[in-house]
Amino acid sequence: MPLIRQKTNKHTSIKTAIKILLTCVFILNNFINLSLAKQQDTVSFQTPKALLENKVETKQDSIDLLKSDKLKKQLFEMARQIDAAAQSGLSDSEEIALSSLLGQFDKNSTSIAKKKYPLNFYHYSVYAKAHKMLEASSYSLHKQLEENLKNSFSAMSDEVLHKVSYTLGWSLSRGQDYMLDLFKYYQKDSSMTVKQALKLIANYQLYKVYENILPIANPLISIEQNKRYLVQTDVLIKTPDGATISAIVVRKRGDSQKRPTAFQFSIYADEAWQSKEAMHAVAHGYVGVIASTRGKAKSPDKIVPWEYDGKDATAVIDWISKQQWSDGRVAMYGGSYLGFTQWAAAKHMHPALKTIVPYEAANLMTGLPGENNVFITPNYQWAFHVTNNKTMDQSVYEDWKHWQNVYDELFASGRAFKDIDKIEGTPNPWFQKWLSHPSYDKYYQDMVPYQQDYKNINIPVLTITGYFGASISALDFLSNHYKYNKNANHVLLIGPYSHGTAQGIPRSYHGNYQLDQVALEKDTKEITFQWFDHVLLGKPKPVLIKDKVNYQLMGSNTWQHVPSLSGLNKQAMTFRLGNKKDKDNYYSLTHKEQNQTDHIEQTIDLTDRKTQFNIDPRQVIHDQLNVEHGLVFATEAFKETQQLAGSITGYFALAINKKDVDIGFNFYELKPNGQAFHLSHYISRASYAKDMSKRQLLNPNEKTIVPIVKSKMTAKLIEKGSRLVLVVDVNKNAGAQVNLGTGKDVSDETIADAGVALQIKWYSDSEINIPLSKWTK
Repeated sequence: MPLIRQKTNKHTSIKTAIKILLTCVFILNNFINLSLAKQQDTVSFQTPKALLENKVETKQDSIDLLKSDKLKKQLFEMARQIDAAAQSGLSDSEEIALSSLLGQFDKNSTSIAKKKYPLNFYHYSVYAKAHKMLEASSYSLHKQLEENLKNSFSAMSDEVLHKVSYTLGWSLSRGQDYMLDLFKYYQKDSSMTVKQALKLIANYQLYKVYENILPIANPLISIEQNKRYLVQTDVLIKTPDGATISAIVVRKRGDSQKRPTAFQFSIYADEAWQSKEAMHAVAHGYVGVIASTRGKAKSPDKIVPWEYDGKDATAVIDWISKQQWSDGRVAMYGGSYLGFTQWAAAKHMHPALKTIVPYEAANLMTGLPGENNVFITPNYQWAFHVTNNKTMDQSVYEDWKHWQNVYDELFASGRAFKDIDKIEGTPNPWFQKWLSHPSYDKYYQDMVPYQQDYKNINIPVLTITGYFGASISALDFLSNHYKYNKNANHVLLIGPYSHGTAQGIPRSYHGNYQLDQVALEKDTKEITFQWFDHVLLGKPKPVLIKDKVNYQLMGSNTWQHVPSLSGLNKQAMTFRLGNKKDKDNYYSLTHKEQNQTDHIEQTIDLTDRKTQFNIDPRQVIHDQLNVEHGLVFATEAFKETQQLAGSITGYFALAINKKDVDIGFNFYELKPNGQAFHLSHYISRASYAKDMSKRQLLNPNEKTIVPIVKSKMTAKLIEKGSRLVLVVDVNKNAGAQVNLGTGKDVSDETIADAGVALQIKWYSDSEINIPLSKWTK
């Protein structure tokens, strides 16, 4: 769990966990002038001696070091030097932690008040206020915090109390675990970059503030919540087939009015967290119900992910509609797996279900563990996380390096992909079951709406997703809804958000990309309840919803609104893969028609496990386009600013000397100054590109058309003078299966099946449709 607290759904990929750890590297010790943000990565400072000189091997070692006055003094001096240099480009968390550690409490309070979401920093705010009051008080810090918190909580509205309880929903124990990892990681080097030092200061101070506040605040919040809400945590609901579903029901104390119900169906059983989520629904005038999937929480049944969720959620909806406190209307919401369960319920369309709001909706073959029929390794351990016990086994996500080592060993060894659990050492029957269904067959089709099922989904739907998140599955649900239901009422809200921030409140940065200010206006939960109010109570739509498709155009500081996603994609420029290189050694993405026989040939040794191809870059912005592998195609520099908005469509015309291949690309904007902005990443299995449910092997050495399917949406202003770059490649890396092209089940193939090197011809008459239009303000 990162100490820089992230409001993320717990269904988080190991890829995301790695990004979080690498982003959370710390910050400094002897300082130099920091006028350029770039210096954060180049200036070097001595790692605190207190960190270098102390043994940090156990959790207790981490706790002891966090108590060290010596470490505190050294971090204080580092913070003082950073502050004296008037460092620019700090994240909100870094800026606020810095002034807090330095005891600049007036500055700290002023800074928090100016933030878009000041309640996200409530812990710092109350900490600063207590310190300022101590100047004229005989109280201890503990007593002053207790008085301030007690008075503060009792005066809060239900909505504010919820937001504060969310901010304070932090675990000191897991924070200690995370600090242990940080300390161990940075003991390896005697120096730090400024960026690393800032992260160390921010994480340290965040922990110290929470250490003072949480033991006091949590009991007081519970007392206040008990005054306001009636919470039932032991509700058991029988399904038609005899299973038992465990649910939590929350209502306002003293409220006898029949109300609509806001309902989540979740595999992430956490009584405290789920009660808090249900309270939020009550704060907005609804009855809050959160039920756990079959076998979870207090259900005595066997835990079964995915398979029964639609029928079980429908049984809960039916039960809700018959309760004395219900007005007979149910609205569903939630993200990731909870987005999946909404679509699973919609497959059965109980008449009481009036709307759904899925964010970052998951789906097994268009997200995790499969992406366009390619099984991938990120989040492999998820099945352990949700099935090892009745709640969640958080331990499986604590050692990300262990899992990365497993993926690396699997890739390097050339063993069959299905041997992944043998390499790791723990049987994973659920992952093996999914591997046994490489086609989008009846197993998956029975879980969520499939083709004609969408005709029955005539309720309003609001999908919320992000360019940097799980938009593939989310947009696939949307596209199919419109494809099979001409009367579909389905609205999309999408922007520069990750899997986590799409489900909550965005941060000012995604990786090293600073979001436009208007992108920060999205508060997913508040938009959800505004949508419910609109659909169920006739109130106005959320302000960001002005048409069917609402997207934040990166670089423009605007939201754009259009009638349809398909219409957006049709506003495309068609490019071909020219086979001649330009002065920069790039092949051309050209509008000119190409000879059908012209091609570029690529040879890849599939037995080479030292070289990886088509890796998704970890950062958005790169100082330059560094492409070690793949074929680089670039447009001419644009003479006018362009709007890029939508998904790449079209097809690759190719021929291979085998029966199958996994292909992909990385898509960039290459700016006039040489900087590269990563726009999207794509993978697909050629044999399933025409039909996910039926494998169609390729004829060796025969030219064939491979459609580009379910590519990610993005939206950005493309500057005048910029070029668009498509790096086309075969997908061969530790993040996914390696397709050796034999035609066998890819999970069964071993390196011994590789045979001769893969030869692939990328034909110049391939059609690459990029959704571009001239930008007009």
